[in-house]
Amino acid sequence: MAGIRRILLDILIPLQVSSIDLATDISKISGVDNVDISIHEVERKVEMAKLTIVGDELDFETLKSAIENKGVSIQSVDRVSCGKNIID
Repeated sequence: MAGIRRILLDILIPLQVSSIDLATDISKISGVDNVDISIHEVERKVEMAKLTIVGDELDFETLKSAIENKGVSIQSVDRVSCGKNIID
């Protein structure tokens, strides 16, 4: 059975958290093949970003814990792809 292959999250990153470090840390999680963070707005204390994670059998709870442990807030799950192939 094929689980989560790609997930797109809307996140708020505190300015003191490096998006490079966040992406690197997430990429080390088992099952993660690719991580992409796209900053789309910077405010006084946070960056608003889209976080895309691609892999096989991604565990959302593990990803959520790793993200929140860095002080990052998940605002919404904007896209989820499951199955044998990813639809673009």
